[in-house]
Amino acid sequence: MVEKISCKCSDRYEIDIDSYSLYEELKKFFETEILKGIYEDIPVLKPILLFDDFKNVVTQWYPDKWYKCSVCGQLWAFEYPDFPAFGRIYKLDNNGIWHGACR
Repeated sequence: MVEKISCKCSDRYEIDIDSYSLYEELKKFFETEILKGIYEDIPVLKPILLFDDFKNVVTQWYPDKWYKCSVCGQLWAFEYPDFPAFGRIYKLDNNGIWHGACR
């Protein structure tokens, strides 16, 4: 019998990482999902956000990791915490562009 792989990307949402234990839990989650074949670890090769500070200085913002769902194709960005700053996991469109609000 063949087991069908399914994902829950549509049920998942963005999350702020406000503790080291949550960071470790989420990191382990993605590692386990990669082993199951649900997610792929994708190299971060381009910025997800470009913005101009109106002084002709363009800033590029890269997440630490990208994970792509092997089932639905959803791309996730994993921004590691640098305490006291929070980390974050959020959805990207399939071109690697973030459409959320700036924090």
